[in-house]
Amino acid sequence: MRRIAILCTVPVVVIAATAAGVLVWSAQQNPAALPPNSAGTGSAVPPSVSSAPPADPAPKSAPSENASGSTGEQEAVAKAVSDCRREVALTESVLQAAGPGVDHWRQHVQAQTDLTLGRNTEAETKAIWKRTKLPGPSDVAKYQTARSGHKAVDGACKPVKGAETDQAEQLKQCRARLDKVRLALGGADLAMGDWADHLADMRKSAGGHVHNAQEVWLDTWRAAPPNLEKYAAAMDALAKTKSCPA
Repeated sequence: MRRIAILCTVPVVVIAATAAGVLVWSAQQNPAALPPNSAGTGSAVPPSVSSAPPADPAPKSAPSENASGSTGEQEAVAKAVSDCRREVALTESVLQAAGPGVDHWRQHVQAQTDLTLGRNTEAETKAIWKRTKLPGPSDVAKYQTARSGHKAVDGACKPVKGAETDQAEQLKQCRARLDKVRLALGGADLAMGDWADHLADMRKSAGGHVHNAQEVWLDTWRAAPPNLEKYAAAMDALAKTKSCPA
């Protein structure tokens, strides 16, 4: 009985498949003739019977791969921009740490200049020296801590592949800012180095380890202006440079 049932079923399946094939061919020739629910009719065809070929999945997978690659590239660009901003901010913070110390050193040197030119008295000069000398060790310690705690990142703010126009412009502007900050930081190194050396000389002098301390100071005073001027010029150039966009 089972064999008979199977044999009876075969013609029915063949007829259904033939009807489905005619329906698909008719729809390709005249799409408007396809009944609204004809898709449901095709779904009843058993897997062993061939109907219209399935859509090629390749076109669907290609966009997802491109989207994934594009997303990864944009994430890399966004990170580069973020790292650039961070490097500029950290470098500027080191430069800011030099500010008070360089200013105290400049006043210290200027006091001698004004005394030499008769613009102030010896008492006024000594008062300035005392006022600027007291925070000197703290000036140097804070700057040295900030300077040693930051290592410059090579290649920071360089152009990045895949950057959009606004991102490329941000990197360019931040790079210009970073270059000026680093230039000013070089001037700060020189000026703060002079201030640290003079403070060390004064400590030695207080301990009786410096002979003819006045001449040593005058030599230091004469040598100080060029480094202070480099710092001042670099800071002026930095003030005229656009800040890195937040």
